[in-house]
Amino acid sequence: MELNHILLFTAIATSALVVLQAFRPQSPGARARAAIVLIASVLAWLLARPIAGWLSAIVCCALLVVPGFLQNRAWAARYHYRQSGSDRQSAISVSPVVLALIIVNIAVFILELLAGGSTNPMTLHRLGELDTYSVIFRHQYWRLLAALFLHYGPIHIFFNLFALLLLGPALERQIGGYLFAVCYLVSGIGSSIAVVLLTKLRLLEPVQLVGASGCIMGVVGTWIGFLLRHRHAPLARQRLRNIFVIVLLQLAFDVVTPRVSMSAHLGGLFTGFLLGLLVPAKSVFAERFSFPVRKERGPPAA
Repeated sequence: MELNHILLFTAIATSALVVLQAFRPQSPGARARAAIVLIASVLAWLLARPIAGWLSAIVCCALLVVPGFLQNRAWAARYHYRQSGSDRQSAISVSPVVLALIIVNIAVFILELLAGGSTNPMTLHRLGELDTYSVIFRHQYWRLLAALFLHYGPIHIFFNLFALLLLGPALERQIGGYLFAVCYLVSGIGSSIAVVLLTKLRLLEPVQLVGASGCIMGVVGTWIGFLLRHRHAPLARQRLRNIFVIVLLQLAFDVVTPRVSMSAHLGGLFTGFLLGLLVPAKSVFAERFSFPVRKERGPPAA
């Protein structure tokens, strides 16, 4: 998985999301700037393919990422000023379980480096990569879980943890930390089981996999199931549309990118979707979104 390839896809995916109005609210001219990024990415791919990803990333950062960051920073400053202390903290803090998962993944990655290197096949196998042959014939079922915390190189772990940081905290606040951890881990195990079953049925060749992407797709699937149950809540349909776009882009990425397991991603997505249909919402979600309460202004203070 080359960084140039990933940067190109990221620039195109981000621009496509903005053009399709999956990111809202948008600043004036955001869709026009996103269209420019798309055109620049295509031209870079046609004229300078070896560095197309880097060129696309520079244009994307200049036209979309930096302006978006400045806009969000200004919005966050106004929101910070208006909110009470408890609401302010919950709006800007990373959720506890997501933070714990990030720390665990980083700790395991450091262990990989100390044990021989994060791209060393022997090290990954010894630490618990998902080797379908070992699971099927040697009954090493512990690999179904252990592989979820291993990563192949710094780029791999960076993108997985970045996706977790983007998608995880909001879901954790909706369903609670305990259920979020359950959905994350069960979805990851479901993705591993899907790969093993497909291999056992001879629909896939024996593979060796590592990474938390099955868990991340499980978070996406949980969002889909959860929002479908609360589809009449404000913003639920818009969020569903955004997530469907993310899923389509991920599947497109799986198709065009070598050494990426679509089976693991789909297994995690489907497992997370089933869990999302079952997990209950926290009461705060029902109060804020499903059953809005009109607040009456009290009498003036004496």
